[in-house]
Amino acid sequence: MKVKNKLFLSLFFLFGVIILLGGMGSYYLRWLASDSAAIMKDNNRTLSYMRTIEESVDEVNYIILTNDTVKQEISSHFDSIKSIMEKQMANITEPGEQELTEKLSRSLKKLEEICNSQDLITPHFYSTFIVPIVHQVKDLSGSIYLINEKTMIQKNEQANATAEKAVLYMGIFCSVSIIIALVFMLGLPAYISKPLETFEEAIREIARGNYKVSIPAKTKDEYGELANSFNTMAAKLEEYEHSNLAKLIKEQKRLNAVINQLDEVILGLDENKRVIFANKHCIKLLDLERHKLIGKYAPDVATNNPLLNTMIKELMIGFLEDETVSYKPLKVVEDNKEKLFAKNIVDIVEKPTGTNRNVLMGHVVILTDVTNFAEKDKAKTHFIATLSHELKTPVSVIQMSAELLRNKKSGDLTENQKELLTTIENNNERIRRMINEVLDISKIESGTIDVTLAKENVEELIEKAIEGVQLFLDEKKLSINKLIMPKLPLIKVDAHKTVWVLNNFLTNAIRYAPKGSLLEVKAIHKDHRVEISVTDQGAGITHENQKKVFQKFTRLVKTESGGTGLGLAISKEFIEAMGASIGVYSKQGEGATFWIKCLPE
Repeated sequence: MKVKNKLFLSLFFLFGVIILLGGMGSYYLRWLASDSAAIMKDNNRTLSYMRTIEESVDEVNYIILTNDTVKQEISSHFDSIKSIMEKQMANITEPGEQELTEKLSRSLKKLEEICNSQDLITPHFYSTFIVPIVHQVKDLSGSIYLINEKTMIQKNEQANATAEKAVLYMGIFCSVSIIIALVFMLGLPAYISKPLETFEEAIREIARGNYKVSIPAKTKDEYGELANSFNTMAAKLEEYEHSNLAKLIKEQKRLNAVINQLDEVILGLDENKRVIFANKHCIKLLDLERHKLIGKYAPDVATNNPLLNTMIKELMIGFLEDETVSYKPLKVVEDNKEKLFAKNIVDIVEKPTGTNRNVLMGHVVILTDVTNFAEKDKAKTHFIATLSHELKTPVSVIQMSAELLRNKKSGDLTENQKELLTTIENNNERIRRMINEVLDISKIESGTIDVTLAKENVEELIEKAIEGVQLFLDEKKLSINKLIMPKLPLIKVDAHKTVWVLNNFLTNAIRYAPKGSLLEVKAIHKDHRVEISVTDQGAGITHENQKKVFQKFTRLVKTESGGTGLGLAISKEFIEAMGASIGVYSKQGEGATFWIKCLPE
């Protein structure tokens, strides 16, 4: 039987007990009321009638004894007696009362006839005829009175017995009802709660990872069905626990835990730019609640979150095909302190089984706190700049001394002395150039780099750059092929810094180009930009080195002499400060092409 039906029957039984208890009480109360009403209604009336008749007869007797003429005075009393007798005849309820009432009626009629037959009632007539009838009337009324009185006593005793019986039955029924109610009160909660306790304990075991727990299905009610369902669930969970999916989810949770413990800010997006995970540091930095970020379309959230907008900006805008992929550091205020974070975006690609093509699976945005490194780098740069400033004085003195030695006023020099002086001048020039580069990078890092933009002719800039390296070209017997598109628009750049960058491109090309080879300088108008490039026929640059070539202090050949590894880094800062872009194309063994792209005026 269902638990619902059991509860319904239990409550229905208790409801029936209440109704039966009320019904019995009503029944016995009605019974007592009926007995009491019978006493009051029938017998009490008869007693009243008999008393009235006796009083009326006494009145008639008194009138006869005190008056000589009685007809008129007693006629009204007899009329009253007749009326009462009629009522008595209609109120006969007890055995024998009918016969006595009829005799009483006849005696009263006889008394009336005797009284009405004489105009004057003499004492002899009174004692002979009237007194016997009066005694007879009183005897009959007394007998009727006695019958009803005894009946009233019997009915009263009967009512008392009924009341005692009702009390007894009600007491027994109430006692039985109380016992049954106690059984329900003690048994029903235990019946309902005990299976629940069993389920609660089993659920705790499931929560602990014990999927072998089971609940015996002893009944066929809802608890039994629930126990069967629970056992099936536990079996499925155990099966799931040992499945590959469970292992994958476990590994995913482990990976999430590791990501959450990392100091880096990590944000994961799927291929549709929806946020799929974010570690605690990321949630804290974005100042968002987790449920308002995970599963949301990142650009929608970024609308009201400037930091997130900066983090995913490159994902939404993208890079040009020939543009170098680079991400600017971010300045973020965390814990009331301004910090610098290096940004990197990793594209997650995978080859689906059975295919050779890469499919984009998502992106991971990583912010690394480089505040300490930046501060140390600034300190280092400041130190180098200070050192460079200090070195400028001895360099200037060396240069002045060399010029004085070459002056004929100082005397003639031997060939050996001239060679030594030339060596001194070359090395001094090299030191001076290195000092200037270090000073430039120091200015760039301190944010004090000055850019003066003006409209410039592309061909003139190229000519000035070539003129600056002409001696080096002659030394390696290199030639330059200029390919300049006619009618190029003017570009808005800083002429001095642009020439310096092109000069740096040419210097590097000369350094790595084979002797007697050809360098190519090209200027074209393409995709609404003016592109200027320098191409050599050297060994080329690997794809890995192309990503590092614009970083500071990077030298592709560790054994080469000359250079500080700052030239391209400074070039990058100069070009980007002018709102232009810089990059390199290269294949190993096929030379390298360094280019800048400037906006036309």
